[in-house]
Amino acid sequence: MIKQKYFFPTVVLLLIIAMLLSLRYGAVTSQWSDVTRALLKFNPENQGEQLIRYLRLPRMLGAASVGAAFAIAGALMQGITSNPIADSGLLGINSGAGLGLVLVFVLNANPSPSVGILGSFLGASLSIFLIYLVSNRISFGLSPVRIVLLGAALSAFFTALSQSISLIFNLNQDITFWFVGGTANLTWNQLQVAIPIIMIGIIGAILFGPQISLLSLGDETAISLGKNPRRIRQMSMLFVLLLAGSSVALVGTISFIGLIVPHVVRFFVGHDYRYVIPASGLFGALFFVGADTLSRLIAPPLETPVGVIITVIGVPFLLLQIRKGSI
Repeated sequence: MIKQKYFFPTVVLLLIIAMLLSLRYGAVTSQWSDVTRALLKFNPENQGEQLIRYLRLPRMLGAASVGAAFAIAGALMQGITSNPIADSGLLGINSGAGLGLVLVFVLNANPSPSVGILGSFLGASLSIFLIYLVSNRISFGLSPVRIVLLGAALSAFFTALSQSISLIFNLNQDITFWFVGGTANLTWNQLQVAIPIIMIGIIGAILFGPQISLLSLGDETAISLGKNPRRIRQMSMLFVLLLAGSSVALVGTISFIGLIVPHVVRFFVGHDYRYVIPASGLFGALFFVGADTLSRLIAPPLETPVGVIITVIGVPFLLLQIRKGSI
């Protein structure tokens, strides 16, 4: 496939360019010489290099990791539920992770990154458990609309509960960042905990790609080939938990990346999940890094939350999919 042949090197090149632009541009525009020195010959006494090394570099790496994680999580959800508009945000998983994070702040006003991620995992696990139970019911599994409605109900419930708890315990200043979504507060300490977890989820998802492709042929076909559809779905849900839970702990309850990206990459690489999953990871990283850089340039020196930008893009895309009859 010609599209597939050129897709991967093109996206890798664009991702490298987007990462470099992310390091240079922001409220303060740095020089390319500062970027080069910050990466290769860092001088801790140079303020321009400090800005890049301690603020923009972790932000850029976090944006790339989270973009890949959300996109792959969405591709996995679409594959195992046979739902073309499944996404960890639309199905309430991100909101569940956000609720877990809020409860962590209730118990500890200044939680460590590992504790925050653990809270996100627990909240996301609750959402995934409910979605998994319902998706195994034939009456729901054959209806993407019902799954989305369930996800919307879960998302609204968890979001309302999170906001109520934050008001009761006066957590608005601490938790508002996670409600709107953003990368401005990312630190090296957070990335040291979250990125290894995200990498485990990405590698696991790629390894399970061929088995997820079998599910599109039907459970009977997968069983006839010696595969266990229930186990494939369970392991895929585990990878979604790792990807979505750690990502929400880093940047908040951002939706729509997992909806948009898999649809875009399927146009170029087809429907084989051996290619859809890695392609989604690369394009998701590019998409999020680009959106994050744009969020700093729309109205400097103020920042537009990157979650708002992605939602502005995602809602029309969802409506377009509905109009085209994708659900």
